[in-house]
Amino acid sequence: MLEHHAILLTAKTFALSGFKELIEEQDTEVELYTFETLAISDVRKIIQGAFGKPFAASAKTMVIEAGVIAPEAQQALLKLLEEPPSTTKFVLVTEAINGLLPTLLSRLAKPDMPDVSARSTNPAFTTFQTSSYAVRLEHIAKITKEKNTKEIELLRDGVLWFLEQKPTPQLAAEILLCVTQMQNRGASKKMLLEELALTLPVVS
Repeated sequence: MLEHHAILLTAKTFALSGFKELIEEQDTEVELYTFETLAISDVRKIIQGAFGKPFAASAKTMVIEAGVIAPEAQQALLKLLEEPPSTTKFVLVTEAINGLLPTLLSRLAKPDMPDVSARSTNPAFTTFQTSSYAVRLEHIAKITKEKNTKEIELLRDGVLWFLEQKPTPQLAAEILLCVTQMQNRGASKKMLLEELALTLPVVS
């Protein structure tokens, strides 16, 4: 079986080696689910299947491929991964890594991802952390006006790294709320980034 009860793979890695490794497992049934957009209704069906016993093996692995995963579906997946069935392992396959909630990411082993500690070398976020609140707000106004998605993603990636450094529970909750709301369709990224700019402590 997989060493971790749930792992995250990019679609490229899965296509090249992930599935091959899974089917070579002894005594493991593999169930494959593929979605363009994974919705909460799909996750409910997955949960039902997860708690079913394997037919001809001692355990089973559920492989979930998804192009996009809706925020409410991620919350439902998180609850499943927090208390998983003892006989079921999970493999989540997606290229939309940046769209995953940090709480869900924390429940997934990431064998083909860069070391999380590398996020601390993110120059955009390092500059953001050490800038004054006024400079942060000016920078956010600039990148959102220019619709600089690359710079916005770098900031978001840095914020996810910051969360993994275990800030105080109150600070983590405030930051997590902003990051989560950024996934909602129609959310004002400028407003949420400004909230993050004023919430994150300035590092001297």
